[in-house]
Amino acid sequence: MGELSLSSRTTSFVGSSRKQSDPLTFNLILVVFVVSFGTWFSLGYNVVALNSTQTVIVDWIRMVGCGRLESSTPQNHSSPSQNHSSPSQLDLWCHPINAFHFTGQDLIELLGANTELNSLWAVTATCLSIGKLFSAVTSRPIIKRFGLKTSILLNTVIVAVGTVISCLAQLLDSYEMLITGRIIVGFVVGSSCVLTPMFVAEVSPVTRRGALGTLPVVMFALGTITATVLGLPSILGNSWGWPILLGLHLIPVGLMGMVLPFCPETPRQLLLKTNKRTTDWARNALIWLRNSPNVEEELQNMLQVMEQETEHRQISLLGIFRDPFLRSSLWLASVPFMAMQLSGFSCLSFYSTAIFSDSGLTRVEAIYATLGVWIVCLIMTIVSGGLVDRVGRRLLLLSSHVGVVLSLSFLVLTRALTEQLNYAWTKYGSVAAIFGFIVSHGASLMSVPWILGAELIQQEARVAAMTFFCVVVWLCELAGALLFPIVIPLAREYTFTLFIGFTLFTGSFIGWRMPETKGKTVQEIQQFLRARKAPFQFSQF
Repeated sequence: MGELSLSSRTTSFVGSSRKQSDPLTFNLILVVFVVSFGTWFSLGYNVVALNSTQTVIVDWIRMVGCGRLESSTPQNHSSPSQNHSSPSQLDLWCHPINAFHFTGQDLIELLGANTELNSLWAVTATCLSIGKLFSAVTSRPIIKRFGLKTSILLNTVIVAVGTVISCLAQLLDSYEMLITGRIIVGFVVGSSCVLTPMFVAEVSPVTRRGALGTLPVVMFALGTITATVLGLPSILGNSWGWPILLGLHLIPVGLMGMVLPFCPETPRQLLLKTNKRTTDWARNALIWLRNSPNVEEELQNMLQVMEQETEHRQISLLGIFRDPFLRSSLWLASVPFMAMQLSGFSCLSFYSTAIFSDSGLTRVEAIYATLGVWIVCLIMTIVSGGLVDRVGRRLLLLSSHVGVVLSLSFLVLTRALTEQLNYAWTKYGSVAAIFGFIVSHGASLMSVPWILGAELIQQEARVAAMTFFCVVVWLCELAGALLFPIVIPLAREYTFTLFIGFTLFTGSFIGWRMPETKGKTVQEIQQFLRARKAPFQFSQF
């Protein structure tokens, strides 16, 4: 969700003579709501769609594997050498379980004993991130070729195809279809991280861009909450309902697909077209969005900013790595992005229900706890927006790191006591520790990295840097989410010590190297960084 902050800054059109407040017209609200609802709601929904249904999905994968093993084993009296599956394999895959009454401890034991099943589940849970990685390198060329509106509409078709493939997986007994479909869906929701913030920023007036820019984040949070509620065992989080659960996000996608074709392309994208009538098209789009013919001033401001942008050659990612100053700034800005995911948030996004279950809660209690986590995450995302310009980026990041380390340390302690001494109160201590982690993480690590990314990188290199930051975030998300189900059967209650160690490293680096940028313009920050003999030798402003 953090891409919103960066895109809204990099696509700003500044007009010094703009009015203090622009009206929020029905057309403007409609197009921003429809695009946000159809993309970022789907993003949040799909991030947690398999979270509350982990036990059911694992049991289904196990049954599919069992059926394949049984079909490969001859039923007649043949020699043992003819059997393709040993009795131990059949027992691992075909031992009956009751998914509804399956505890977190039972699930960990099952996945720990069946390495192949554990690996399949890890891939299934994280293939959304694999699709995001593909989208990171293709979003920009797609935008350049088709524009924002057409690119978003193309994504509606692609996400529908991926969702149908996922939903048919159970009917056709193919977990390969589930994985393939989720990768396709991941590609689309990854593209939405770039397309939607750019679209919202380019249709919004300058004085309303910040307020409208928060709508996709709100839709993301609503998507996570909706998927968690629908994932309750009594609704769709069961053996027959999970394919329906995976498909319901197509409702907002379909709504967007019906409404968006009747809305204009963004004025900026229209001005980028090499046609004599582009200015007229952009003017008509502004008139529709503002519901007023008085758009000439805003149109001229757009043209002026675009002319200024063409005067500066955009630096590619390869160009950033070739320049020692830009390269050092890129790595400096990348550390908070790595901390965002490898502090443990990516694992909590995919496996919070399993973590709560393993801490001693029942499955239903774990799902309700997960619902509470996403509500708190939404609240803290809003709160952080009011803190970042008052407290400062560096201090807020360091405070979050301290809170994350303390919360994870308490989580390790309570899980160890639950595992070894079976104290009744410790499971609630684990829940409290996870909520403490969400509060600490949401205070800055969800949003501040994107702000620093825009401030520490100069304008000409910012587009390439944004792509790099997206890749960093999704690689870290993929690594954490993919390795977590493999590591937890081995490390058990001490698994989170890995995240504590990494958070201590990133926190130490930020405290040592990161300058405070609060109250400084981008130009002042760049002048300060270049004034240093070595870019990494920072002192506080």
